[in-house]
Order: sequence, then structure tokens, then C-alpha cells
Amino acid sequence: MTDTNPASSLRPKDAAENFLAERVSLLYRFALQDVLALLFATGVTAFALWGYVEVRLLALWLGWIVLACTVRVILYQTHLRLNPPPEAARSWEGWYSGAGALLGAAWGVCILFAFPSQGDLYQILVPSMICTLALGMPSALAPSPKAFTALLVPILAPLVALLFTNGGFNTSAAMLLLVFTGVLLALYMGANRTLMETLRFGRENVELGEKLHEADRSLAAAMSELRVIFDSAAVGLASIRDRKIRQCNQAFAHIFGYANGEMTGQSAGIMYRSETDRAEARAAADARFAEGQAWVAEIELARKDGQTFWGSLEARALDPREPASGFILAVHDISQRKRAEQELLVALQREKELNEMKTRFVSTVSHEFRTPLATILSSAELLRLYPDKLDDNEKLSLLSGIEDGTKRMRRLLDEVLTLGRAESGVLQLRPTQLALSELCAKVVADLRIGEGKQHTIVIEDHFDRETVELDENLLRHMLNNLLANAIKYSAPGTTVKLAVDRADGNVRLTVEDSGIGIPAEDQPRLFESFHRASNVQGRPGTGLGLAIVKKSVELHGGSITFDTKVGAGTRFYVTLPLQARAPSAPAAAA
Repeated sequence: MTDTNPASSLRPKDAAENFLAERVSLLYRFALQDVLALLFATGVTAFALWGYVEVRLLALWLGWIVLACTVRVILYQTHLRLNPPPEAARSWEGWYSGAGALLGAAWGVCILFAFPSQGDLYQILVPSMICTLALGMPSALAPSPKAFTALLVPILAPLVALLFTNGGFNTSAAMLLLVFTGVLLALYMGANRTLMETLRFGRENVELGEKLHEADRSLAAAMSELRVIFDSAAVGLASIRDRKIRQCNQAFAHIFGYANGEMTGQSAGIMYRSETDRAEARAAADARFAEGQAWVAEIELARKDGQTFWGSLEARALDPREPASGFILAVHDISQRKRAEQELLVALQREKELNEMKTRFVSTVSHEFRTPLATILSSAELLRLYPDKLDDNEKLSLLSGIEDGTKRMRRLLDEVLTLGRAESGVLQLRPTQLALSELCAKVVADLRIGEGKQHTIVIEDHFDRETVELDENLLRHMLNNLLANAIKYSAPGTTVKLAVDRADGNVRLTVEDSGIGIPAEDQPRLFESFHRASNVQGRPGTGLGLAIVKKSVELHGGSITFDTKVGAGTRFYVTLPLQARAPSAPAAAA
């Protein structure tokens, strides 16, 4: 299996080339680190070898050590002062290696010229070995195999040559030199390998640090972009965890009437009208999160000042596997849309009511016209076909039927036209000075000889003024409709009462009967056009009378109320100002 790891696939030569600048920098730094320790160790060693090695050889060795330390100090100071760029690392390695080669050659020359007269090779080997170790070759030259070789070869070459002196080969000295060289190489290779691995790991750490730094910058940039998007979003956004608002954007705070940053850290319950609403919303959201889905809802929320508004909410868990970790909530203010929907529903309901009204109108008018038309037609046919066979009373009766039918049709047409003008705002108030008591008495008198001839109609007049400023036509409509209804829905022989008096500076008209009453379910729609109570039981009528009465009362700026009990009767109260004033256009058109 091929290893594709860049670090493991790096060859030693390639690694050396890759770390050349670092290695050369370390080479010059190590040159000064152990100079003092080297000089101290040299002095101790010279004292120990005194008497075992010739004085001149010790002197040369000490001189060479001092020279080597001096060269190393010079090299270190030069490198430190010039601070060469990484591109010059190869040249500086060559200069260091050259200096080491010259030092090694100098010691080799010293060996050749200072060989003891007795030919004791060990006196040469011991200082040479100590020289190489004293210079810290395994560690000090570990950054550069080239410098190590340049220093070691000139030192070993004369020693190898001296093995063949004195007419033979010095085997014991050769073995000592071989062991020493092997140990030295082993120490150096270990130090060099350790250094290279350290450099490799260091570079990998640097590269990893750069990658982490780049990732950190990318993450910071991404977070900054997300923060800009979060803060500038038109929709309200908030992060909620542990039932608290951890952060929210300006749009979210604005929707709820808070200043920017004011909601941060507060309980999420401040968004809801009550704790019950919050608990229900949380339960619904948790149920959706458990399914791995987003929670979407439209509910009423509360602003800081206590006002409520309709909001569209969408919540998504940060971690679907752990809903308790929090969620992101998006909020839209949909109050305008809800109002538009409500207005649309009202318009649709109104349209439905208008369609129903149209249907009732056609049905009612058809029915109400059919009966008088049938009476008129049959009476006319009898008069035409049998004029000679009918006596005067019979003819008078037929003519009365034709007259009553005609009046009924005319009254129906008047009611429809009056209501139409009132609904369209065309009906206008024309107040004049009139004698209210006389008008009421006249209306009652007409009904006594007409529709109310089978009832007792009583008028109680307690009004203390001669005239009032009201619209006579509209007032007559009011009285006729209220009294006609009282008569129609009361049993023959019962009493219908009209009371006229003044209360709180206004005219008050009271119409009372002991008829069938109005069921509770019909009372809210009592003044709607074409609406009739459910207990009329086939009694004729259009359902327009009370609608016209209400419109007429409103045009005067008055009010109408009633008391009723099913089976016991009804009492209507009409309150009108003494001097009617036309209301504003919307009220007139109501």
C-alpha cells in the first residue's frame, strides 16, 4: 500500500533541501551555545592528561581548541550581524563547512608534525578523539552533514595514515579508532535524525497553524457576513435557548416595540399575550421538532406596550436531534394581511347577505303582489262578466276589494322605494313645524277604520308642546308601520296602544301590543331588510316595515329600542329630538 502522507514520503535529501534555511540558522546558533563549557572542559582535560601526553602536543591541542572556538564566535557574530536571507543559506553552509575543513586540516597538520618521537600513537589518538567530542560534533554539527564531514575527514585522515607507521599496522589503535568513529557516526546520525524530525514536525505545526489561522479568519469572515445578514434582515430573527432570547436582530425588536438589544437575555414569554399562549406554542413547536420538522404558525402576539398583533412564526431547531439546544425563530407582522382578510370576509358576508336579500326581495314582492293582483283580477272579471246579475252591494264589495288591493300594492311599492332611497343615501330629511298630537290622532283614526277595525287602538297623549320640527312623511311611515305591525301580529279584539310624551327633552313614542312577541333568535336581525320573525305563521308582510322605521329614526338623529316576550306582546320605544337635524352623510346612508 502506497503511503500518500507528504511528511512520510519526504526523502532525507528532499527534507534537507526543504529545511536548508532552518538548518543553517541552527548551525550558526549552535556555534556559540557551548563555547564557555568547551573551554572549561578543555582545561579540565588538559590537567587530567598532564604527564601522559607530551607537553608540546597538549599545547598544540589547547591552541587548536582556542582557535576553533574563536572561529565559531566569529562565524556566529558575522551571521548575526548580516542576518542573511533564506535564499543565501546554501552559501553560508558552504562557508561554515569550509571553516570546519580548514580547522580539521590544521589539526591534521599538527598531528603530522607533533607525532611523538617514541612513536606512541595513543598520545595522538586521545587528544584527537577529545578534540572531536569537545567540539560537540554530534550535536553542534547535527544541522549540517556537510559541515560534519568537512571537519571530521581532515582529522581522521592523518590518524589513519599514522596507523601504518613504525614498520607495521597498529591493530589495537586501529580498533580504537574504528570504535570511536563508529560511535561518533552513530551519535551524529541520531542527533541529525532527531533534528530533522523536529524540523519536520515544526514545519507541519507551522503549516497547521497557518491553516488554523486561515480557517479562523474564514470563520470570522463568515460569522461577520452572517451577523450583517442577521442584523440587516427585514424579517425578525431571534435565537432562543433555555426559554430565553439569546440574541435578536433590530427588526425582531422593532416588531415587538423594543429598542435594539433590549430583548436580549429576556424570557421568550414576553412575546406572548399570556403564559397559556406561550405554553401552547412551545408544546406545538416541540412536537414538530420531535418529527424533525419546522414549526409554522399564525398567532396573536403582544408588544411591549401591551397591544396585540398577528404574527407569522417559523421556528427551526438548531440541532434536530437535540431540540433542547435551542432554535431560530423568524417573525413577520401580518396584522395588515389579517385585517385585509377580515375585511374580505366581511365583504363576502355582506355580498352573501345582499344575495339573500335579493332572493327574499324577489320572493316577497312576488308573493305580496300576487295576492292583491288576484283579488283585483277576479273582482274585475266578475264585474265585467256579470254586471246585470250583481246587485249594488255586491258591486260595491268588489270595488272595495279592488281598492284595497291597489292600496296594498301601492304601499308595498312605497316601502320598496323608500328603503331603496334610504339604502343609497338619497332619502333626505325635510323637517317642518308640525302638530305632533294631531298627526298621531289622524294616523290612529285612519287605522281604526281600516286595518285596525277589529282591534281597539288607544292613544295616550301626554305631549306638552304644540309643535315639533320633524319630517312629517318619515314620521307617518314610522307610526303606520309600527301600529300596522302591532295590529297584524295581535289577535282580533286585543288592544294596541300608542303613547306620546316628552322625556329628557325629546319626543318619545311608545307602541305596545299583546301579540305573538319576537323570538330571541330573530331579535338581532329584526331591523334587517326582508327579515321576518320565525313565528309569523303565514301572516302577510314584506319584512321592510321595521327597516324603514329604523332608517327614518336614524335620519332624525333618534333611536329605537324594544321589549318583547313571546306570546305576551312587544313594546317599541322611539326617541326623536324636538328639532331634527340631518346627520352626516355616512349616517344617512347607513
